[in-house]
Amino acid sequence: MKIRDVRASLIEIPYPRPFVPSWAPEGAHRTMAAVVVEVETDSGVVGVSGGDMGHGSGPLLLATIRDVIRPLLVGHDLFATEHIANRLRYVAQYFFPRPWVVGVAVWDAVGKVCDRPLYQLWGGTADEVPAYASFGEVRDPAQRVDDALAVVAAGFRGIKLRVHSATVAEDLRQVAAVREAVGPDVMLAVDANQAASRWRYAPDGSRLMWSYERALTTARELSDLDVAWLEEPLPRHDYGAQRRLTAESPIPIAGGEHNRGFAELVRLLEDDCFDIYQPDANESEEIHALRQFGTMVAARHRRIIPHAWATGLGVAGNLQLCASLPSCEWLEYPYDPPVIVPEVFQVMLAEPLLPDPATGVVRLPTAPGLGVTLDRAAIDQLTVQRV
Repeated sequence: MKIRDVRASLIEIPYPRPFVPSWAPEGAHRTMAAVVVEVETDSGVVGVSGGDMGHGSGPLLLATIRDVIRPLLVGHDLFATEHIANRLRYVAQYFFPRPWVVGVAVWDAVGKVCDRPLYQLWGGTADEVPAYASFGEVRDPAQRVDDALAVVAAGFRGIKLRVHSATVAEDLRQVAAVREAVGPDVMLAVDANQAASRWRYAPDGSRLMWSYERALTTARELSDLDVAWLEEPLPRHDYGAQRRLTAESPIPIAGGEHNRGFAELVRLLEDDCFDIYQPDANESEEIHALRQFGTMVAARHRRIIPHAWATGLGVAGNLQLCASLPSCEWLEYPYDPPVIVPEVFQVMLAEPLLPDPATGVVRLPTAPGLGVTLDRAAIDQLTVQRV
């Protein structure tokens, strides 16, 4: 079975109000930019995928698909997945640093041809994954208490807060207030968003770069609040500092979403940089290679909990990855009402992936591949560019 076409649509999803994510130095975002990718075979099977591209990078990905990836893949055997992964890894990545969304679409087509969900093709048996609500903004403690109680009432059994304030004390006030409100039975994680240099700034351009001492101090203080992990407290390529912090911290240190390619991920693992590794099927590497990386992580007695802040299609791919891993404890689920809600970030799906309101788990779709269906009318309405 041959690949007949690779195409993509860039969509702009309007937000109900401006969104100010903790990692955005430019301030409020009014839309989410996303790409929907389709890989069509000569038998008519169409694999789909997609993700949040960030403002400005979507047109570059579309140009790379048109000028590089489509000529590379058209005419090739759909089931030659390692060959396809290497073409993305060693050719397409020179033109666009995150071409992995195309690989997810290839695997979606493979799953559809085999009539199996991807996690089953890869040997997974978990048909549900607990979801934690991943907040995106930094809000004052009183507001975050209300937000946290609302998501617990909605069924979530885990929450991730963003800390990006000027002082450790300000960061801790938010975390302490939420911990007191939700009690000891809700998993609470904290994300510092320090891995990418452009994110270590406030919207006004002031520097919010963490030193090693601030990262360690924060980790020690968070230990008293029973925090499950501290995420991205240091730059992504500072391997020595990451290893030292992981060894000294009283709580688990997590990261890896911004490290690109298998070699960087293996370097992190060999250097023992984290307790919890967080690659993303749209951001980090080809999705099946991440399944293989997960086996390596398990062999080192470390944990892997993929990053999944993405559109509904991006979450769908990472959900399949989570369910295929030896022991993945959580699915990151973007959720920060009133902006980041299923009807916004999953608008391209005919049926959104929703946590169970009683248990907080997201059940794996029974349909093959990613198990999702596109809402083509919604995509057509939101499309601003196609190739």
